[in-house]
Formats: sequence, C-alpha cells, structure tokens
Amino acid sequence: MNTIKKNIIFVIALLFIARTFLFPGISIAEQDSGNHGDYTIGVGDSLSILVWDQANLNQEITVLPDGNITFPLIGNVKAAGTTSKTLARKISNRLNTIFRKKPTVTVIVRSIGNDFFYIMGAVAHAGTIPYTHRTRLLQAIILAGGTVVGAKTDSILLIRNNHTRTVSIEDLQKGEHLEKNIEIKPQDVIIVPMSTDQIYIMGESNAPGPYFYTKGLTVLQALLNAHGFSQFASTGSVRIIRQEKDGSKKIIHIDIDHIENEKKTEQKEYLKPGDLIYIPQRMF
Repeated sequence: MNTIKKNIIFVIALLFIARTFLFPGISIAEQDSGNHGDYTIGVGDSLSILVWDQANLNQEITVLPDGNITFPLIGNVKAAGTTSKTLARKISNRLNTIFRKKPTVTVIVRSIGNDFFYIMGAVAHAGTIPYTHRTRLLQAIILAGGTVVGAKTDSILLIRNNHTRTVSIEDLQKGEHLEKNIEIKPQDVIIVPMSTDQIYIMGESNAPGPYFYTKGLTVLQALLNAHGFSQFASTGSVRIIRQEKDGSKKIIHIDIDHIENEKKTEQKEYLKPGDLIYIPQRMF
C-alpha cells in the first residue's frame, strides 16, 4: 500500500513539474511566457498560443492589422495593446465557456512585427530606427547619431499612443539620474527640438556671426565654435555684452590670455541667450 501511495505521489510530482516547465500558467489557469512579459503586443507580432491538454488548439498566429487574432472556437480576440499575460487570460476565460474545466493558456511572443520607432529633429540621422528589446531613450538618440549643436536636450518630446510627454537627457549625459532613461516602445516618436535661442560673436573671430545657445555654454566653448581668433584679435580684452531684464546693458570683461585652468572664473563664465561676445582688434 505504501508503495502505491509513493508511486501516486511521484506521478503527481512529475505532472506538476511538466506543467510548470513545459506549460507555465497564470496562477494556475493562464500565464505569461517568454522574454516579453511586459511587452505590449502590436500589429504584425507573431504569437504562439498553447492550450494545456488541448493540443489541437495550439496556434501560431500573426496579429492582424485591426489588432485582432482569430482563435479556434472563440473567434476574434483583441490582442494589440495587451500583454501576453492579459491575452492568455482573455483566451482562457472565453474557452472556459466551452470546456468544463478552465484551460491553462500560455502566450509567447515569437517575433515583433512593428519593430521600429521614429526619431526626428536635432539629431544627426533622423528617421526610422529598428527596435530592439529594452532600448532606452539615450540609446535611441545614440542610434540616431546623437544630438547636433543647438539641440534642446532638456525638452525632448516622446509621443506614445497619441500621448505626449516632455523628457530631459541632460542628467543622463552626465551619468546622473539614470532612472529617467525611460524604455522606448515600438511605434514611439521621439522629437528633439532645435533651440531658437542664439548668442552672437562679433569682431576679430575667424567666423563671426550668430550661434545656437545651449544651456551651460561657456565663453571658450563659444569661441571654439567660431574657430577661434583672427591674427588681429586682442584676446586680453574680450567683452560680453548682455541685455538685462530692465533694459540696461551689462559688460563683462574677459582676459583670455590669463586663463590657465578650468578653475578660473573667466573660463567658466556661462553665457545667456542673446549675449554678444565682442573681440576687439589689438593695437599695433
């Protein structure tokens, strides 16, 4: 008798292990499976749907353009916009109206059909970017060649499912607040706006004219953007002319000749939108 009991327990244990590893379930009835548990199913995705103890219902299905799949016995089921866990539960509940026992359903995302996102604006290579699992915002911008001069990295737009949010990558570029590096989803649209703010360089520069202002821009960085000084420049008499809010003008004198390291105040003089950098001609 003890031998029979042991054999029964052994068989039950084997069945439990088989169901756990071959057909995992949500609680007991349905479960998400594969590596895309949190992934939102989209049009064109290829799915494997397995029904425990009903092998004739197992299906390889592609999500149709209207977002539905057609499953035996229950007809159309909305798949796009759900996770594999939710879809498995839907199918299981529908099948439960046909079978006495609620079936265990497993949904596996085999391949992603809408596997791309879009990026436009102030990046080196705007366009369509192939989506890979777990791509994040900073990676997406790097895949587009990075931002260009004048990009407003503190006000990037992310459009998802017709909803828009504003995000910043300034901290991410410093390796800080990595929790802001949000995950990109297929069909996302990323817009990196171009700054409309400018600063101006006049006088003895190799390339005088207007330049895009970016937050944290210093005098030396601006002068480097303008390819440095001409041979006639008085580098010890550079001036920043700034319009104040009350309409008055503030003049800041910068002696480039005496900047020796980054701790010097002059080198870290941050510019503001609308600043004019004037480089006078030296006296011979």
